[in-house]
Amino acid sequence: MNRTFRSLFVFRISGLFLALIFFAIGSGDLGYAAGQKIPDTKVSGSKPPLRKLNPNPKRAYEIRMKLENVSDISPADQGGARFATVEGTVQFDVSNAARCGKSRWLAGNVPVISSHEPFRLSAVSATEYVGIVYTDMILDEDYYGRGVCHWQLTDARLALKARDREDDTRFVAGLSAQKLRAGDMQQRYFWKGYYPNFEQGRFADYGIAQLSTVEKSKHDQYFAITLSARAVGP
Repeated sequence: MNRTFRSLFVFRISGLFLALIFFAIGSGDLGYAAGQKIPDTKVSGSKPPLRKLNPNPKRAYEIRMKLENVSDISPADQGGARFATVEGTVQFDVSNAARCGKSRWLAGNVPVISSHEPFRLSAVSATEYVGIVYTDMILDEDYYGRGVCHWQLTDARLALKARDREDDTRFVAGLSAQKLRAGDMQQRYFWKGYYPNFEQGRFADYGIAQLSTVEKSKHDQYFAITLSARAVGP
C-alpha cells in the first residue's frame, strides 16, 4: 500500500513539473521572440505584436534605390521590367521591451518586440525607384500595462524579384537606421547568375559589400543596388 501511494505521489509531482515547463515555454504570448528577420508584421512565433500605427506621422525620409550595370540583363518578365516585384520593408524594434513587454518570468528569457511594416516604391525610371518611410510610424504606448513601449526604426530593406514567382531569387539590400538618419548610402553587389532564379530553387541573395575579393575580369558579372536616404519632413 505504501509503495502504491509513493508511486502515485511521484507521478502527480512529475505531472505538475511538466505542466509548469509547458506553461513557461509554450504559452505563445504576443510580442516575444528569440529573434526574427522575417519581412512581415510579426514577432517571433507567429503572432503580430501589439502596436498601433501613427495616423499622422511626420518624420519622413525618402528612400532612393538605383540599379547599376544591369543593361545586359534580359528581362524575364513578359511586361519588360527587369524586376517586376520591388518590395520595401522597414523594421521597428521596441528599445525597452524587457521593461514594458508582457512578463514571462517563468520562461526565463528576455522579450524582443519587433514589427516589419511595408512601404511602397514608385519607379522613376527603369533603374531607379523612390519611396517614403516614417521613423514615427508606430505609436509609443502602454500596450501591456507595464509602461510605455518605445518603438525605434532599425533598418529599411528592399527585395527585388525578376517575376512574381515563389522560386525566383530575392535580391535583398538594406539601409541601417544610422545611415538613413545621416542621409548616407549603402551599396551591395549581386551576381547576375542568380537572375532570374537559382537552379536549386527558392533563394535569397544578400549580395556582397565590395568587389575587391572578385577577380577584376569578372566584375561585369555583378550588378549593384545602391540605397540612399534624405529627410523630407520636420
